[in-house]
Amino acid sequence: MLRDILQAVLPYSGGYQNGLSNHLPMALQALAELGADEGALRIRARRHGHLERLDDDGRDIDDAGGWLGDPGSEAAWRRRLAWERRNGEWHRLWPERLRLLWSAPISGGLHGLIRLAYARRGGVEAEVDAALAYALSHWLRLDLEAHRAELSLPALLASWQASPPRLPPESRLIWQDIVLALALPEVAAGMPAGLLADARELRRLALRLFLVSRDFDALHLVTLWEALLSLARMEGLAEVPDEAARQMQAAWLGVYVYCGCPTLPERSGGGPEDAAEIRRQARRQDNEHALKLALSALRLAELDGDAAWLALAADTAAHGWRGARA
Repeated sequence: MLRDILQAVLPYSGGYQNGLSNHLPMALQALAELGADEGALRIRARRHGHLERLDDDGRDIDDAGGWLGDPGSEAAWRRRLAWERRNGEWHRLWPERLRLLWSAPISGGLHGLIRLAYARRGGVEAEVDAALAYALSHWLRLDLEAHRAELSLPALLASWQASPPRLPPESRLIWQDIVLALALPEVAAGMPAGLLADARELRRLALRLFLVSRDFDALHLVTLWEALLSLARMEGLAEVPDEAARQMQAAWLGVYVYCGCPTLPERSGGGPEDAAEIRRQARRQDNEHALKLALSALRLAELDGDAAWLALAADTAAHGWRGARA
């Protein structure tokens, strides 16, 4: 069922309007995982009027050198990956491709690996290749090599809370908010060289920042963390690699600055929420980000063994991603 529906949306590019990401394949997979029936999936699949057809520049797929991070290579990557599948090369090259993406989780405006994780769970090869092509063609890694500050995380956040660095109040793409925040002199001076917390604690920080801010950028850190952990588990790993966690730590710090360096609330423990009821309510959410956030919170509660995510899942399912207070 989902295979046929996803095939119908494959003609569209992974992005549109010079930087926005195509959420339709992810929304369809999220609905399927939340238990939606075929009718609901087909209705959602019709929402493609805002998307752009993928433009193929016809480049030769014999040599993919120089394609990484070239948005114009997305269609060629799809052709290349399909060729590799036909010729038994795809699985041999997959570990190398995944290592590239672990090193750059904000690729595709944070959506490259989210779409890839959803596609891998769905198991439709053409959609997996479309997601992988988008992530590789929109590959972007934060440059952290020059940072050598050694402050502890509490000390770093306290210094920024006392005198919050300021970003211009403009509307930008999420990855641009992160890059601009990290480029501020006072932020760059405090950026750590290594990890200040383990990956599980970084996910908890992502939850706390989202709960206090209900910010759109912070939402994407939550859904990206779920995608990363999901991919890691599918690869037989207990946790995401440190390189990915380090990039995510920097992204979190950038979003934290973008949100005005708020004091972070203590996490609630979460109650005995009914997962089936959460899924039922989430399926009724019209907003694609609410769908994905509710699913991500449900999955993180399971993958991380952390019931605090269930409260977010229940609130999102019932009230949307902005929550009951909106």
